[in-house]
Amino acid sequence: GLVLCLIRLASQQAMCQIVNVSHLKSAVLHHASGHLNGTNLETSVSLRNRYNIYIGLALAISSSVFIGCSFILKKKGLLQLAKKGVTRAGQGGHAYLKEWIWWAGLLSMVFYKTCF
Repeated sequence: GLVLCLIRLASQQAMCQIVNVSHLKSAVLHHASGHLNGTNLETSVSLRNRYNIYIGLALAISSSVFIGCSFILKKKGLLQLAKKGVTRAGQGGHAYLKEWIWWAGLLSMVFYKTCF
């Protein structure tokens, strides 16, 4: 088989072992519509990398927006409590647990963190 070193951080390494290299070569050549030159394979890989960059960028931006919105919801809930003159959480108050906007922010944050 073939062993590749993928990541090397300080003393830690991540290894990937390809056991059946001939099977891999035949699958790649079959996927490239039977052409035996390396140009088709390189083009296929570069297009896939380009789309992966856009997918990653979209996921990063959308997760930032969603998590930012959840922080805003939580903050709005705390500000509503401050207007009512309730004891703040930093001073030992637990009234925020009864505020539905704070819960909406917390649950949306949990949802977004698990999905993204």
